[in-house]
Formats: sequence, C-alpha cells, structure tokens
Amino acid sequence: MVAIYVVKSQYLTSKTFEPFVEGCMASATASARQCECLSKYMHKRYSDLEMQSIMDNNMTDSLMKKQVARDVKLGSSECAAES
Repeated sequence: MVAIYVVKSQYLTSKTFEPFVEGCMASATASARQCECLSKYMHKRYSDLEMQSIMDNNMTDSLMKKQVARDVKLGSSECAAES
C-alpha cells in the first residue's frame, strides 16, 4: 500500500508527467496506455528538470542525447510489448 502511494504521489507531483503523455499522444502512433507507460519509464530514469530539457529539446550534451534516444527506444519497445 505504501509503495502504491509513493508511486502515485511521485507522478501526481511531477510537472512533466502529463505534458510528456500529451506530447506522446500527439504523435498519433501510440495508444494512451503506451504513452503513460513510456512516461513512467522515462520518469523513473530522469528528474523533472531533465524531463523538461528533454521535452524542450534543450540538451547540450551529446552523450545525454544518445542516452535519452536509447531510453526512449527501449521504453517504447517495453511498453509496446506490454500492450
């Protein structure tokens, strides 16, 4: 029960969780379930500040860009397999 509260409160307090899902949905290639899954996947790996930089495409470090691209690819594959 505590774990559910912690997970829900983490996403409810995130300022980037819903905007990320909405951006994903705008792509029209993924379902709502897949977009929520990908948002959870990414938010487990990156802070809200990092997620905002990712969504703004404001990453100056090329290593960070590669890591984000890798995580989006892996997360998308994982979420597609769950659906």
